[in-house]
Amino acid sequence: MCWGAGQSGQIGNGLRSDVPVPTLVSNLTDVKAIAAGGSHTCAIVQDGTVFCWGDDSIGQLGDGTVVLSGVPANVVGY
Repeated sequence: MCWGAGQSGQIGNGLRSDVPVPTLVSNLTDVKAIAAGGSHTCAIVQDGTVFCWGDDSIGQLGDGTVVLSGVPANVVGY
């Protein structure tokens, strides 16, 4: 679950708006660890796959693009 500032999609619910209460991240289950930056968020799931979402203006999401994602995007190679 994520909450707080969401203008860059870092909540992971597909929207670009602030969310003051815990909200489910779209299409993400079995999370074992998370990391959050100022405007992006990443999670590792049980099988070792890594997903990131939010601001991607300098490649923060690791998906090979520089395109914002409001939902979890698979990190290339993980």
